[in-house]
Amino acid sequence: MSQVIINIYCKQKCKTRCRCWKCRKKTRCPKRKLKISIRPIVKRYFFVASQDMNLSEGIVILSHQFVDDSGEPINKFSNFGKEGYFNLHVNGVLQEGKMYHINRNAVKFMATKQTIASATPIILELVGFTAKLNYK
Repeated sequence: MSQVIINIYCKQKCKTRCRCWKCRKKTRCPKRKLKISIRPIVKRYFFVASQDMNLSEGIVILSHQFVDDSGEPINKFSNFGKEGYFNLHVNGVLQEGKMYHINRNAVKFMATKQTIASATPIILELVGFTAKLNYK
């Protein structure tokens, strides 16, 4: 799994007092660098259309119809809130955000004049991020 590391040093020359970024108290600069590790969390869900799906009035696919990476059925989609995003692929093609709406329980396709053919794979990819702070 990839990881982004950002090193932050005190902007002052460590000879004077600086402000601690955690508690905002005046303190001696620790002369240490801060290591921030940002790690992605990726969840993928898969669905294969069992019959043609006409989108003339829109359609809803419930979350329990999807399986995860290990092939296990799921109850609800993960939700990373503002710390993440999601992508929807239909037959391997990334879809525009205005073409669908996702919540924890379902994927709703907006009304179009299109049809999703039988046996077409639909993949929902959710990406979230966690950050860990460490002093060296």
